[in-house]
Amino acid sequence: MTQIKNIMQKKVVTVTEDEGIQKLCKILTQKKLTGLPVVNKKKTLVGFVSERDIIAAFGKQTCLDMTIKKIMTRKVKTVDPDDPLVAASKIFQQFQIRILPVAKNGKVVGVIARKDMIEHMLGDYNL
Repeated sequence: MTQIKNIMQKKVVTVTEDEGIQKLCKILTQKKLTGLPVVNKKKTLVGFVSERDIIAAFGKQTCLDMTIKKIMTRKVKTVDPDDPLVAASKIFQQFQIRILPVAKNGKVVGVIARKDMIEHMLGDYNL
């Protein structure tokens, strides 16, 4: 059975909880991403921030002056790199998320997106 570590993206862009939303928006648009893991100064995963979080904050007058800490999702679903791919699949089915942080001992070691799973399936079936 395929493990998450075999298809996860290992080059992960992260942001810190004290960075501003304006910087976050620049990173997301420049790198064409939909969300990022949020880490603290010790590089421990503390949240996830997505386009959805930004849109939810958009109605607030000072949204671009806010820090990521104010809008991020704190209860983050994660998977372990040694988990089977089906573990990520179940989370994607149950929750409205596109990207899952892959964490080991609280540290982000990768991310897996729905598109990564689809690309992997295409390879398996040689379509």
